[in-house]
Amino acid sequence: MFAMSRREFLAATAATGLSLLDPGLRRRVDAAGVEKLRITGITWKQVLVPYQEFNRQALFRYHGVSLQLRTIFQVRTNSDLVGLGESWGASSFSDQEVAAYVGTSPFEWLGARKHLSLNMAMYDLMGKSLALPAWRLLGPRVRTRIPVAAWTVSRSPDAMAEEVRQAAGRGYRWLKYHIDEIHNVVDQTRAMQKVAPPGFRVHYDFNANGELETIAPILKEMARFPVVGRIEDPIQTSDRDGYRKLIAESDLEMLVHHGPVNYLVDRACDGYMAGHAPVGHAIVVAGVSEQSGLPFMLQQAGGQINQAFLAHEVAVFRGATIDHVNLAHLWVDDVTTTRAKVRNGTIPVPKGPGLGLVLDPGKLEKYARAPRPKYRPFLVRIRYRGGPTIIVRHDPHKPGKVDAMRFLDRMLKGQVPGDRIPGPTPGYNNAVQSDLLDRDNFGEFDRLWKATARGAVVTR
Repeated sequence: MFAMSRREFLAATAATGLSLLDPGLRRRVDAAGVEKLRITGITWKQVLVPYQEFNRQALFRYHGVSLQLRTIFQVRTNSDLVGLGESWGASSFSDQEVAAYVGTSPFEWLGARKHLSLNMAMYDLMGKSLALPAWRLLGPRVRTRIPVAAWTVSRSPDAMAEEVRQAAGRGYRWLKYHIDEIHNVVDQTRAMQKVAPPGFRVHYDFNANGELETIAPILKEMARFPVVGRIEDPIQTSDRDGYRKLIAESDLEMLVHHGPVNYLVDRACDGYMAGHAPVGHAIVVAGVSEQSGLPFMLQQAGGQINQAFLAHEVAVFRGATIDHVNLAHLWVDDVTTTRAKVRNGTIPVPKGPGLGLVLDPGKLEKYARAPRPKYRPFLVRIRYRGGPTIIVRHDPHKPGKVDAMRFLDRMLKGQVPGDRIPGPTPGYNNAVQSDLLDRDNFGEFDRLWKATARGAVVTR
């Protein structure tokens, strides 16, 4: 998707003023004598920090422990400098991958196009060795605060209204989520509109699986609500003409994520999202963005370390004006001594040196030892007005099920005869209401739990 020749890469970086061979920096590197700085090893620990209380259960039921876990990396050197990196989920590197870094200089990894988590650590080390903030290694700064969006999972309309209240109360101006086929996106929007403060907007991810003829009427109905801000991947990204038609017919902002960056060049979108992009890929997107005159955003899931690196990148990327997504707000704490505070939908770019963060060893150990939450049985109840009711189990820890609640064909695979989905064709605007049942809120739970061991229970 990001494939580009070296010549094209250099042209793109030059377009944004991002030179990997900046003479001033080169002189500073030489004067500091950091050419002797070498990587001696990489260590990591997986941490589990508690989620915020109000949607803790919803997040865990939707995605399981894989989203809550994070991996904290420390890149060690032949000095007292240590570089910090982070990834979401349980991550690690093979001995062979680590060996590729050991003995090298962090400066050899400028603009690296793999291992985002280690990009952070390398720029942290480079900045620390020069007593400079990491953004100085990327280019001239164009902003001191960056726009950010909150993130959540798809929930019932009432619960989505609470998500808006919570995000707005914490200083955010945007909320992003993936819509799904077990809820009605217009009903969700109506509920969010009722509680959204003036100027608050929602970023909807349509999962890149729809057809123009199906999605266009939904977007037309959603456009009536001021809270609707951006639509990501509204249809399959193979339909470039469909994107152009949506742009021509709608005032809503259409973003592309699961599509090539040349969507910007072709002006087949209103903006681009680079998800979990290594720094070299992000530099390419930044260059294409500036050349095309269209904006882009970064989405990098993680905590404070991850968010700090994102801020240093966006400080330099002129076209990075779309509110960026990071999950740092989901946890009640972190492994750093400080946490960025959201104000008016923005966070400050850390001052450095490096990423500008300090690791808290006590918290790192505490959350590395924290017990992993256990799956507790629950059922998904999907009720179609004038149609069937489907009750089925969902365990996000099973292979292929981590995102299964978004798509009925995934959730019901092997649960209904012939994998034929009962009810209307799955979509985002069906007359449907869904909720989650457990022993605390449903008297017949044990009976239905036993019944669903054989597959989904469908009544009409």
